[in-house]
Amino acid sequence: MASILIPLGLAILMVAVGLETRLSDFRALVGAPRAVALGLIVQIVGLPLLAAQLAAIFALPAPHAVGLVLLAAAPGGVTANFVTLMARGDVALSVTLTVATSLAAPLTVPLWVGWAFARFADESVAVAMPFAPTIGAIFLTTVLPLVIGVSIAHRRPEFALVAKTWARRVSTIVFLVIVTAAVAAQWSALRASGLSIGPATLAFDLVALAVVIATSVLLRLPRPRTAALIQTTGLRNVAVALTVAVTLLGRPDVAVAATVYVAVMNAVALLHVAWTRSRLSNVKDETP
Repeated sequence: MASILIPLGLAILMVAVGLETRLSDFRALVGAPRAVALGLIVQIVGLPLLAAQLAAIFALPAPHAVGLVLLAAAPGGVTANFVTLMARGDVALSVTLTVATSLAAPLTVPLWVGWAFARFADESVAVAMPFAPTIGAIFLTTVLPLVIGVSIAHRRPEFALVAKTWARRVSTIVFLVIVTAAVAAQWSALRASGLSIGPATLAFDLVALAVVIATSVLLRLPRPRTAALIQTTGLRNVAVALTVAVTLLGRPDVAVAATVYVAVMNAVALLHVAWTRSRLSNVKDETP
């Protein structure tokens, strides 16, 4: 049942995102590629290297160290797009990064996993992610519902204006249900391993966000794009990490970091949303 309801919930979130996204938002990224380049470099290269360094600093056991690198190498989570909307960020940038990192995942994730096993466990491990199912999942949970929402907003703007208010309310409930279900599903692992690997996963999230924020300031990126980078960096596709660890590798011990990170990433993301909305409560949405 969860295998049907969660993708359906993600699709609902993306329709809501599409209702508030315009084609011009994506065109604007073409003339300002720095944010896209920063997001891709950080997520595809920077996060796995950061995870490896923190695994060494925290002296994590080999399975947990490999799991932290696997988590870092996973693509951005689909929920990041909706949370970016909640944080009044650049949704077009968020969607672009989510789709791009997901398309790259069948190549990049196996490379980083193999490297992590060699470094921390002195093992030679090869893993292959199925390309077609990965692309199909991206299309059904991200691209198609986004296109539906954008098309409605473009063709029926009056209807979209009315619908988006209800869509936000429904999507917020759906998002909270997804997060609650994800945390509940991993609750036993959180209780068993939260104290042992929790500090490392929290450090990973906070350091990664600090790097993104500092770099965004140096590049003078506008606040909405920084908000999108924060959410797409912190919210990883935990489902991909769990699938690789448990299904493809047959190593539940490698999945521990991802299970613990479910609670960490959502808590930090929602704190950022609350802080942003409190700051902008008397300010109109900015244009990316």
